[in-house]
Amino acid sequence: MIAALLVFMTLISGCGGSDENTVTIFMMDKAGSPSTIGETMEKGLKDKLGPDLKVEFNAMGIYNLQKLMVEYAAGANDIVILSKEDAVIYGKNGANLPLDAYFSPDDYPEGVFEGGISVEGEDDLRQEKHLYAIPASKLKMFKDTGYAPEELFVTVAVSTDNMDQSVKAIKAMME
Repeated sequence: MIAALLVFMTLISGCGGSDENTVTIFMMDKAGSPSTIGETMEKGLKDKLGPDLKVEFNAMGIYNLQKLMVEYAAGANDIVILSKEDAVIYGKNGANLPLDAYFSPDDYPEGVFEGGISVEGEDDLRQEKHLYAIPASKLKMFKDTGYAPEELFVTVAVSTDNMDQSVKAIKAMME
């Protein structure tokens, strides 16, 4: 079922945030998350990024695998924050983009794993080892909220409309 949803998601990739000046972030933690984390993170990102980049941060307080599948399949998110286990599963199915060109894999070895890469002219995903996820526990903004679980990871969804803006938002979480 995951694979079928991800094939659909790949077909609609490029349909992330509502426009290139909006970064849409979805967060779901298996352990559950404080109800205020979404608001706190959204405000912090807006303060750091200013008016030129709009941020929409949606956090689910309760883990629901079906909701996570729907979020990926809908292709409406630029950044997805989820458990490492889910990041690896969805990553193998091509749901997350490699981050090696933007962040050093040596700085985040926990986020390096085999993931599916779409290659033009090939029907199947090619499995390649890359940095696909940044641990939330290493991001200052998460630490500042007092909520930085070791098993929570930040990924960029294949559906992102603007990789550069997504990376800019992640870098803001680091500051």
